[in-house]
Amino acid sequence: MAKGQGRAVAFIVIIAIMALGAVTYWQRDRIWSDDSEPTAPEPKPERPAGNSQDPSTQATAPPPPVKVVEATAAQRRQAQALFDEGVKLLNADKVLAARAKLADALVTGALNDQAAAGARDRLAVIAEKTIFSSRTTKGDRCTFWYRFRPGDIMDKVVREQKLRVPSDILLKINKIADARKIRAGQQVKLFRGPVHAVVSKSRFTMDLYLTEPGTQRMIFIKRLPVGTGKDGSTPVGRWRVALGGKIAHATWTPPSSSDVERKKIPLGTAGYPLGRRGLWISLEGIEDNHLTKHDGYGIHGTNDPASIGKAVSMGCIRLDDEGIDLVFSLLYEKWSTVTITE
Repeated sequence: MAKGQGRAVAFIVIIAIMALGAVTYWQRDRIWSDDSEPTAPEPKPERPAGNSQDPSTQATAPPPPVKVVEATAAQRRQAQALFDEGVKLLNADKVLAARAKLADALVTGALNDQAAAGARDRLAVIAEKTIFSSRTTKGDRCTFWYRFRPGDIMDKVVREQKLRVPSDILLKINKIADARKIRAGQQVKLFRGPVHAVVSKSRFTMDLYLTEPGTQRMIFIKRLPVGTGKDGSTPVGRWRVALGGKIAHATWTPPSSSDVERKKIPLGTAGYPLGRRGLWISLEGIEDNHLTKHDGYGIHGTNDPASIGKAVSMGCIRLDDEGIDLVFSLLYEKWSTVTITE
């Protein structure tokens, strides 16, 4: 064999050995990868639409807190132990730890009425101090400080930070009257949502809960009195705030079931029923709700505050001016759910 041919053969042999090694390494790496834990897919990017999310996005929330009708003795003892520990922590000024215990105790539905009321009262006070004040509490998952950059506006920050709460409540917390006057470098307090509502028809109440980021914990923040539909016409089920469903100064059209002439009645006109600011929150059913596509069902203000606490509406949920102002500023389109129970 010629000298040149020998070198060529040797080179080919070296290449073959290297290729075999590469194949063996690939096979070993592939087998190791197949035995590893599966990787969760990247979350689908959110597409902003005003204050709303991608219409294809489904509102997700932990199971709503519902009263346990027949709690066992063990469930009652466990709930009471959580409540007692929460009170003890609160008395020791360990606010966040107390909030967690009291929230967990309340959502079990196994507390007696007195303890449940005590948990709600304490959690509402904690919410005012931790969520709705201009201060933050160290270690709070729900709140954080954000420094505005050049070109930032509040609605943009809400979308980019995926806060899932309306900008209105953030402006109020930070005592900012005009969002256009926020300057670059200014630091503001933000909090993460979404906020969810649970309505009890029999108690004429709406309880508001905040989802704690990174957990499935539902933190009670406020109870409001409501009015509901006469003759049980407010449908039970699970709903969400419809995309584009939050309207201020809404024009009211009487439903076909009404005795009132069917014509559009704008805010400020005689007979207008939707309250001082005409706030309307349209709801759409989710899961197996038969009213998924219902267009005329929602939450609104009222010009008849005496009707709060009564079943006199045409089916919708009504709040007084103060209540609807708060709810309108907290519920976020496509993410906030409204659970209605008997």
